[in-house]
Amino acid sequence: MNIITTEFSADSNLFVSSYGFEDISKNAHWGKGSRDVYILHYVLSGEGTFNNHIVTSGQGFLITPKTIHEYHSSAHNPWSYFWVIFGGTSAETICSRFISTDQNNIFTFDFKPELLSLSDSILSEETPMNDTKALGYFLLLLSYHEKKRPLTGNHYVLEAKKYMSIHFYRNLSIKEVADTIGISDRYLYNLFIKHEGIAPKQYLNQLKLKRAKSMLKNTNCSISEIAVSIGFPDVLTFSRFFSKNMGCSPTAYQNRLKPSSQ
Repeated sequence: MNIITTEFSADSNLFVSSYGFEDISKNAHWGKGSRDVYILHYVLSGEGTFNNHIVTSGQGFLITPKTIHEYHSSAHNPWSYFWVIFGGTSAETICSRFISTDQNNIFTFDFKPELLSLSDSILSEETPMNDTKALGYFLLLLSYHEKKRPLTGNHYVLEAKKYMSIHFYRNLSIKEVADTIGISDRYLYNLFIKHEGIAPKQYLNQLKLKRAKSMLKNTNCSISEIAVSIGFPDVLTFSRFFSKNMGCSPTAYQNRLKPSSQ
């Protein structure tokens, strides 16, 4: 058995108290009984039972607080497993979001290579492990449970819009957006026309224009600072862009919105 304890606080919203790995058959048993924490077991090899239900490699089980449970390694094909003990007021919500179990609290996982790499890193840490680092490892582990939805149709548009909303402050090209989400810029153009009624470049320009108008109205930034903030290399290029879309220069727009100091 290999155990890494942590410097946790039981008053935290979410904490990890320990990680461990077990591959000695005679130790790979527990119960019947109950505990006051949540425990995740990931079976890495062999098989056993959890509450009399067979659990094999590539499966795991979730133990919840104050529930009677037991688990036992198979005599002919002993299991090895990785486990993590955690708790806190947010633990139940975390489990509901990330851990999809059946009616017996058993789940299947398909990230064994990632889990083995992560467990090697965790079990090489000094004990007790810093609580922040312990929680960081746990959140990474939970991220493996998330299933990414395949991108098709307007899902590509949603991902493209998200990417543009984050990166519009740069001199962003539509090709970069398309490459990032894994499609051609031509296909992205066709999807935008179909689902948004405008080209992706127009959508990007709308983001830039909206941000420019907000900054002109609500900040004391110079025209040069605003230009840089929305991805234009110089004031002249920004002014031409703004004038083309708004029918007036940035300065004229700003003067119109802000009352005279006199």
